[in-house]
Amino acid sequence: MVVHLWAATGGSISGAVVDQSGAGITGATLTLVNNGQKTTYHAATNGQGLFSFPNLPVGHYDLTTAAPGFSTQRNRELSVDTDSALQLDIKLTMGSDAQTVDVEAETGSIHVETSSTHLGEVVSAAEMTALPLNGRSYTDLLAIQPGVAPISTLLPSSVIMAGVTGGIDPSGDANPGNLSINGQRESANGFMVNGIDVQEHMNGGASIIPNLDSIEEFRVLTNNFDPEYGNYDGGIVTVVSKTGNNHLHGSAFEFFRNTALDARGYFDPTRSAYNQNQFGGAIGGPVFKDKIFFFTDYQGTRTTQGISTGQVSVPTNAQRGGTFDDLTGFVSGPYLASLLTQELGYGVSSGEAYTQVFPHGNIPQSTWSAPGKTLLGYIPVSNIRDGEFSSSANSQTVRDDKGSARLDGNSRLGQLNGYYFVDDYRLDNPYPGSVAGASIPGFDALYIGRAQLLSLGLTNIIRSNTVNELHVGLLRNNNIIGQPKGGIGVSLASQGFAPSANGGIYVQAPQFEGVENVTFPSFVMGVPITNETQINNTYYVSDGLSRAIGSHTFKVGGQFHIDQVNEHPNATFNGTFNINGTETGDPYADLLLGTPSNFTQSSGQPFYLRNRYVGLYAQDSWRARNDLVVNIGLRWDRIMPWWEKYNQLQTYIAGQQSVLYPGAPPGFVVAGDPGVPRTLAPTTNKNFAPRIGLAYSPKFQNGLWSRIFGASGQSSIRASYGIFYTAIPGLTTGIMYAVPPFGYNYLSPGPPLLAQPFITAATGLNNGQRFPFPFPSHHISISNPDSNVNWDNFTPIAADPFFDHAARAPYTDNYMLSIQRQITSQTLLTVSYVGNQGHHIFTLASANPGNQGLCLSLPGCGPFGEDSPYTDGSGKTYQGTRAGQGPLYGENTADKSIANSNYNAMQTTLRYHAHGSEVSLSYTYAKSIDQGSNLGEQFDPLDARHTRAISAWDMKHAFIGSYQVALPVTTLFHRSNRLTADWSLSGTARFASGFPVTLYDNSDDSLLGTLGNGANNYLLDTPRYLGGPLKINTNGRTGRHAFDTAQFAYETRGQLGNAKRRMFYGPGIDNYDITFKKGLRLTEGASIDLRMEAFNVFNHAQFYGPASVDGQIEDPAFGAIGHAADPRLMQLAAKFNF
Repeated sequence: MVVHLWAATGGSISGAVVDQSGAGITGATLTLVNNGQKTTYHAATNGQGLFSFPNLPVGHYDLTTAAPGFSTQRNRELSVDTDSALQLDIKLTMGSDAQTVDVEAETGSIHVETSSTHLGEVVSAAEMTALPLNGRSYTDLLAIQPGVAPISTLLPSSVIMAGVTGGIDPSGDANPGNLSINGQRESANGFMVNGIDVQEHMNGGASIIPNLDSIEEFRVLTNNFDPEYGNYDGGIVTVVSKTGNNHLHGSAFEFFRNTALDARGYFDPTRSAYNQNQFGGAIGGPVFKDKIFFFTDYQGTRTTQGISTGQVSVPTNAQRGGTFDDLTGFVSGPYLASLLTQELGYGVSSGEAYTQVFPHGNIPQSTWSAPGKTLLGYIPVSNIRDGEFSSSANSQTVRDDKGSARLDGNSRLGQLNGYYFVDDYRLDNPYPGSVAGASIPGFDALYIGRAQLLSLGLTNIIRSNTVNELHVGLLRNNNIIGQPKGGIGVSLASQGFAPSANGGIYVQAPQFEGVENVTFPSFVMGVPITNETQINNTYYVSDGLSRAIGSHTFKVGGQFHIDQVNEHPNATFNGTFNINGTETGDPYADLLLGTPSNFTQSSGQPFYLRNRYVGLYAQDSWRARNDLVVNIGLRWDRIMPWWEKYNQLQTYIAGQQSVLYPGAPPGFVVAGDPGVPRTLAPTTNKNFAPRIGLAYSPKFQNGLWSRIFGASGQSSIRASYGIFYTAIPGLTTGIMYAVPPFGYNYLSPGPPLLAQPFITAATGLNNGQRFPFPFPSHHISISNPDSNVNWDNFTPIAADPFFDHAARAPYTDNYMLSIQRQITSQTLLTVSYVGNQGHHIFTLASANPGNQGLCLSLPGCGPFGEDSPYTDGSGKTYQGTRAGQGPLYGENTADKSIANSNYNAMQTTLRYHAHGSEVSLSYTYAKSIDQGSNLGEQFDPLDARHTRAISAWDMKHAFIGSYQVALPVTTLFHRSNRLTADWSLSGTARFASGFPVTLYDNSDDSLLGTLGNGANNYLLDTPRYLGGPLKINTNGRTGRHAFDTAQFAYETRGQLGNAKRRMFYGPGIDNYDITFKKGLRLTEGASIDLRMEAFNVFNHAQFYGPASVDGQIEDPAFGAIGHAADPRLMQLAAKFNF
């Protein structure tokens, strides 16, 4: 019988020592030597002949086994991976213990997993550096495993209204690993480096990406991992850095790109610039031989890359002259009618169709607003077809320098290691969408940051069967996000905006005053609205004790970390407009007339989010029989909602009056009010997560079952179930960046005038200048309330999301059934069913939607008019049409944990490893359904079924193949020399169906008024589906739309559209990346690798991605395929190894 132990950053070797009859040998001595550092470990077999080496560092080992009356056996080159449990049965032969039998590890053999009950694979340093990587980031290899989506579906526009959502990509522009794993949200993955949690707690990606040459290996645990891991219900990614050994070794490299090596992007008029140098090296060795070892590395990146806008709908030449053929709107009110009358010289009435106001669709310049005319000049003119624009002339520049140092040593306390990582970057982004910046040229922004990690580890072998592993770490990220660069220095007055005293914009950040930020259906223009300094800190400690007793292996332990996010935001500092065609039916006509859909401006003071996490676990791996392992355990997660250092957070509890702020509207309460904890929602101690798994290795002597399952150890059947709680994302409170009275987020109560956004266009009502905003004191309490706040300045409170006081931690039920079959010693087939159900997922739901029936009954009430006053036929006056929070509130969304998800998949993998070649082929057939794929996708407060749809990352069919093949050049030329030796080809091939197309209807014809949700510029609304065939087209080269747009229409007035948020799929993936490598041996210990890498080597025009198809019905490009993946990109490299 064999037992195994778990390890957080390493693995274990365990098994049995038996004689030729299979009986266990008691008292056999085992000596294990690390081949690199010559560290020695000792063990002895128990009464059953069992032994165990728990918590071994990743590496290669030689194991010597001796027993009286038996020949000594030495097993060489045993490989220990992270989170691995190597099982080894050692059969000794009778003889003298002076005789030694050497057993080499079987080269290229692939072993069946007969003890663990999780899914997930290890990626070694050799595989990482062999495969083509566009950017040398290990996170780009996460998706070579089944069940992992290949790209993130989070768009820059998904969540843009909060200062904390500044899109902090590690190393400036590296992939943070925000990928859906087995249908879970892209923020639900955990990232560990040398045992320390390094997740960025706002957006959920990895906050640091170590240099590729410094990583020994990483593992992605995709399903039903042991109770040792918690706080995340997606995947767990564990990274182990390289260590030094007794031999000085290292590398130096240069990866080079040049525009001349690349192809032209599909939508780009010319080939975009792409010049990049990635250079650096690594070196490791002994400080004191056999005692202390070091490893250090550095990588620098210098990039200038032209970024494509994709195909963007812009005003046609006729529209630039004021001629429109799609004016479907009506004059919204008497004040606007009077303005038009003055400007046109003839009478215009409220409610009059614009086709009558402007015969033949001609809007004379006498009616053009001054800022509308100015802003039109900043919109690029058509350069593809009339009304279409594309360019890659504007470049993104990156300067990144990162490095790390590691020390390992043996001491009386145990095995010690220390690791320090630092990464400095500067990014100039021409299209800073993550901070609500422009998607057209001219408005770039800077991102500047430093990431640091300091970790200490101590592994103490208490006894041969007992080990304790301790990790302590500090993670720090200091970032300046979205600092405006392009478009600043242009005053609002010069653009035609009125003075602030006359209903115009008050300039809160003069240093960033520039071209005003405006969101159109197809693009964003102007200076970014979010600029901030964000400092994140994580203080982390974990400890685990493992002990093997008989056929049981027990482990107990826990993790504790303190998380801080310190924000100094300038969010929506000088305001932003949304122009959807609300007034005339055409957004560019609305621009010229100066009638935007809404206006938002904010004033938020610094705030300091805090969180504490505690997780405890106990687990047992019990080998119940020789062919059956039972893994069982229990985890307890104390997951807290985030809180703010000075209690600057609020929620809504119907009927409750704030004591801290007695003048607040009813229902508006803040942290610290009676019954309202600092976390707004209570923290529960009932998050218990049981996990159980079975691993059965069938044994049949003969017959059909023997042919199916093979000989002993050649197959396994594994099944497991577990509950997994996940951390509450910091983004849930991060979007509350300007809540009154601590800040202010003004949302125009009705469509305003462009030049005077504090004046409602329909009625002429001056809503009053709300800025500058006076910040209140932090020093208040129940005994010292603040009664001086003038709440009239805030009401109606709008665009202020609040954290639901009944929210709780999300969790997932995971289950899987997996069958493995070793076809040959080099070939392994795995077929798995993977499923899960997510519960209490966070989503935004309107707390104050418009009353559709009431609006339909009121004269003059229409889209975006939910906050305007009305008088019905009987003379009764209504202060808007909203129902839920009362007349002192506008549109507000509740951040609730009420959404659910469901995922089911068949995942298959065929792996081959032999003769210097490795091949892995994986196929996934899956379906993922949810009620919101990110926090910014709203939940229907009236009917939960309406928002249930396929997930943004759902891919029905996904195939990924990766390979490393030694090329037989020596054989072909019948000679072996430096020229013909050491040629290889490696690469990846991916074929997949497309991502779903997300549909939007921002017309507010539903009359719910859900714009102003505090997260993005999208409503809950979707179009109306007419029921006919969609005529799906996945080939963007045809120029045809991706679907039949005639099958969709605007919503029926007063009803949500019947189209699901996502109901069909866009274009798929057909991509090949390759690397040719030639090795040149210089001396016994030195060599040079020459590489040529090509990404999308066949230059296939590919149109996959969450934004490749325009799903917004207001956009003139609705249904068009407007974005393409990168064309063929090539790079050359040289690497010196010693």
